[in-house]
Amino acid sequence: MRSHIAATSEGGVKIYLVTPRNPESFWTFQSILPILDKDCTLPNLSMPTVAGMTPPEHGVLLCDENVEPVDYDVDADIVGLTGYMIHAERIRAIADEFQRRGKFVVIGGPYASLCPDDAAKHCDVVFVDEAERTWPQFLKDFERGCFSNKYVATEKPAMTESPMPRFDLLKPDRYQSLCVQFARGCPFTCEFCDIIVMYGRKPRTKSVPQIMAEIEECRRLGADHVLIVDDNFIGNKNAAKVLLRELAAWGKANDYPLIFNTEVSLNVAQDEELLELLQAANFVSLFVGIESPRAESLKETRKLQNIREDMLASVQKIQSYGMQVQAGMIVGFDADDQDIFEEHLRFIQDARIPVSMTGMLNAFPKTPLQARMRAEGRLVEDSTGNQFVLTNIEPLKMTREQLARGYLDLLRQLYSFDLYRERAVAFLLACGPRVGATIRMRLEYVRTLARVLSAMLVTGGPERRSFTLKLVYQVVSKRPSMLREALYFSILHKAFYDYLQVLGVAMERDLAAYAAQQPELRDSTYTAPSSNGTSRPPASARRG
Repeated sequence: MRSHIAATSEGGVKIYLVTPRNPESFWTFQSILPILDKDCTLPNLSMPTVAGMTPPEHGVLLCDENVEPVDYDVDADIVGLTGYMIHAERIRAIADEFQRRGKFVVIGGPYASLCPDDAAKHCDVVFVDEAERTWPQFLKDFERGCFSNKYVATEKPAMTESPMPRFDLLKPDRYQSLCVQFARGCPFTCEFCDIIVMYGRKPRTKSVPQIMAEIEECRRLGADHVLIVDDNFIGNKNAAKVLLRELAAWGKANDYPLIFNTEVSLNVAQDEELLELLQAANFVSLFVGIESPRAESLKETRKLQNIREDMLASVQKIQSYGMQVQAGMIVGFDADDQDIFEEHLRFIQDARIPVSMTGMLNAFPKTPLQARMRAEGRLVEDSTGNQFVLTNIEPLKMTREQLARGYLDLLRQLYSFDLYRERAVAFLLACGPRVGATIRMRLEYVRTLARVLSAMLVTGGPERRSFTLKLVYQVVSKRPSMLREALYFSILHKAFYDYLQVLGVAMERDLAAYAAQQPELRDSTYTAPSSNGTSRPPASARRG
């Protein structure tokens, strides 16, 4: 059925804004979304924000391919596309199909900002960097018929200029959570990071009334979980504290209707007031870029903020305030040799971090790392934006194959039934209290619980049933109030474990193709070290 877009005044432009589907990854939770009766974990905030920037005389329709198919016959004057580097292939395919059908196509977002020349091959207009000022200007130019083929933001806009995203144009019930953005930019200088390339090192924030209005709108639309998608929520600590005080008061006055997650740097552990405010505002999970347990690797990548205090103690301090630490970890730094995989495993187990998003070092476009790798002749190919595939650089102390095989074995150990359960139980028994711990029973929650129990105890097979019963018993027998969290970690493991099977097949295929092109590596093998220092075969040869 062809979609129709109504412009609100004569001469208004009809705009179709498309978010491409996410390729399967650790972040997408594909295998458990049907159990949760959802289509996607959360929306990409870009297109609702662009819709909010659009003057009211124009008609706007949003399409998130993660929850609905793209309508190539849409009645639109302009088709807009956005996405990250990981979406590049799909963005190009969608753009090419719309252009084949005679549509006017524009592309913006991180992919277009980092690779504008590539994006320009597939569209009529490309937007580089933030669009709060360039998008409205383009629409004026388009109406006059004198638009440019490239719009580049000449300066970073104040976040107070960013409008309320058009959450109302989404299908909010199809997402596990909704999201808002408080700040852009990060004060640190990590060599591999493209955030400071796109958004700068001076954090810019919305006003507290702005962000509170967005949070209220998420609540009105039925959300019970909101992710604050800042790349470093505490980049401006003073501004973050002002917001957290308001959030804490709002939560207390409304019986804590929402739980919050966000991303912070590890130095959050050095500020007890900040930890107390996060706890009081009902934050339950923080994604933290730890990157490596090895100090030399952190120094190399300029992640100096992580070595100011003991990292293990910092993680456990955050947990003592009732918040889960989800770790961002990377293997493949120049200082990493083949012992690094065991070091990662030992650190993550000791830190009782159930969820570690571990990837291989990749050199993203325009980053200092990519410039250095190119200068040293070690840049193999352009990055796909996916850290879960072969690295695009030549490691210093390993071959690419050794890095990939060590990485894959590390993941298989991290998400084995026993080691994951060990971490989840240790965290749930040690973490501090939470302010919004009351369970609100809705009919939809009861139905979801029934599907979860069926998937974990009935249809999941004997190994998953045993895993779930052991995890729940070990937690609830000592801390009954953590039943919900124990079930949460049980179902979360299924998402990671199932994706790892897909990833393993893909990586083994890529490694075979790589080895075929590298005759001198055909006989090389990687032997994973055990925790006691002896050798053992890779986890692919053992049961998970």
